[in-house]
Parts: sequence; structure tokens; C-alpha cells
Amino acid sequence: MSEALKPVHAELVPAPPGSGRLPLALPDPGTEPLLPAPRTLRLEALQHIAIRVADLPAAERFYREFFGMEVVWRVRRAGQGWEYLPADFDWGTALRTGIVPEYVLLRNGPLQLLLQFAGRGTVFVEPRLVHLSLRVAPETLLELRAEVLVRGYAVAESGEHSFVFRDPFGLTWHVTDLPASEPPH
Repeated sequence: MSEALKPVHAELVPAPPGSGRLPLALPDPGTEPLLPAPRTLRLEALQHIAIRVADLPAAERFYREFFGMEVVWRVRRAGQGWEYLPADFDWGTALRTGIVPEYVLLRNGPLQLLLQFAGRGTVFVEPRLVHLSLRVAPETLLELRAEVLVRGYAVAESGEHSFVFRDPFGLTWHVTDLPASEPPH
């Protein structure tokens, strides 16, 4: 089922000329090229695609009808945690009582959409795509976190099992080694 893992690259990289020292105060090996350690990344799954929407009931209805998606959960903030709304949740009652979810997770097979309520009447000046969430092996999580820090990318959130960063092209990535179906942090 799984293909053999291949290193990302293994070409020779010359030492910085005339530096006398390498990054992190490592001694300069002279003019001899350095062989980087091969990287093996285990990407396990696209966790979910998160989209901000101004009309959460309409978005949920559209994706359920169009892609045949099922609701996994609906949650709203409750103090420091999350309150899961009941399976028999009714949007009409919710809008009358003000008890509305902030997030809805929908799924059909491998596709999971996390709908984030931006607020009714929101005018989007930023992209509606909130982030792409990627599940990776634990060792890959550590390696990618280190790579993000070394490259100086903006880190928005960092925890034991996940981190969120913005890549050089403006996309926000949520990288985790946890299984799906947990509310966002």
C-alpha cells in the first residue's frame, strides 16, 4: 500500500565561500562540498480545507447538497473550550436563540471542509480560504517545524502536536500529527 520513502534531495551543496564559518557557528570545512542529510517526509493526509463564510447555514446547506457531505460536528466557544452542539441541531431555532456554531465540519469520503463563521454581512478583503490542514507523521511534524523556524516563516500558533504557519506565497498551513475531527484551537 505504501511506496518506499525517497529522500527529498541529496545533491552536494558547497560551503559558503570565504565565510570562515558555517551557520550555527559550525567550522568551515574549506572548499569541500557538504552532503546534506537526506530528508524523508511522511505526509499522511490532507486533514481539511478551512473556509470562512458570511452565511454559515447557507454554506452548510450548499456543501451538503452539492457534494453530498455529512455534518461531523458543529461547535461554538464555551469559555476556554468548545461546546459540541447536538446532532438534532436546528438552524431556525439557533438563529432565534443566538446559540449558533462558530465552526461546522463536513465530510464525504476523504474530503473534509471546515466552515468558519466570519459573521453575517462580512465583506471579505482577505482570501476566504483560512488554511490547509495537513496530517503528517510525528517525526515529520518535528522536521517541518524546524524547517519553518530556520527559514523564518511567520508562525501563528504552535503546540505539542501541531503548528500553524504562513508560507512565502501567503498560504496558511496547519500541520498536525493528530487524527481528524477535533475542533480548531
